[in-house]
Amino acid sequence: MIQNEKGFTLIELMVVVLIIGILVAIAIPVFSNTATTARLRACEANLRTIDGSISQYQAEFNSDPADVAALVTAQFLRSSPQCPHTNAADYTVDAGTDRAVCTQGHTIQ
Repeated sequence: MIQNEKGFTLIELMVVVLIIGILVAIAIPVFSNTATTARLRACEANLRTIDGSISQYQAEFNSDPADVAALVTAQFLRSSPQCPHTNAADYTVDAGTDRAVCTQGHTIQ
């Protein structure tokens, strides 16, 4: 009497669920770290863009911009960039160095 048994046993299903759980446990921290790094790199790119606009402003007007809004007004930037960490316009111009500064403490690496 041979029975035609098809399907998976409970143990086989539990092993598959365990493997999927392990893969998810590995993937979530890696994704979180990647997202944080991407936000930091976006902030650095914003700082470089603002620094380039500051240089153009200085070359054209022979003076330093008061703030990032002056760069937007002079049309060296389309709009004031937003820090990806806070989604707010957190960039200023440091009068001492004439460089862009993120008020969240991010710098160009």
